[in-house]
Amino acid sequence: MAGVDFDFSDVDEAFNQFDEEVKATMAEAGEIGVQYAKENGDYEDRTGTLRKSNEYKVEADGLVLKNETEYASYVEGKDYDVLSGGALEAWKFLNDKTR
Repeated sequence: MAGVDFDFSDVDEAFNQFDEEVKATMAEAGEIGVQYAKENGDYEDRTGTLRKSNEYKVEADGLVLKNETEYASYVEGKDYDVLSGGALEAWKFLNDKTR
């Protein structure tokens, strides 16, 4: 019985293209989330630091929205929306993309 050779180079390219499209979509969601948070935060940002510190990062296992200022979690804990609303907007965007 003769062996069969397969060339999967075109499949690899398709997976790479798909991976890049997924990353681009996650980056778009990150931009949407951060922009939403900057425009809709329901707190007084006296120094501008909280709004400027909203960021996103596309990682191998998903999208990360973050604000690493020391008091962002404190402000969120007082029922003000620093980044949670932006995270919800990013989730809605990604959810709509998968339909």
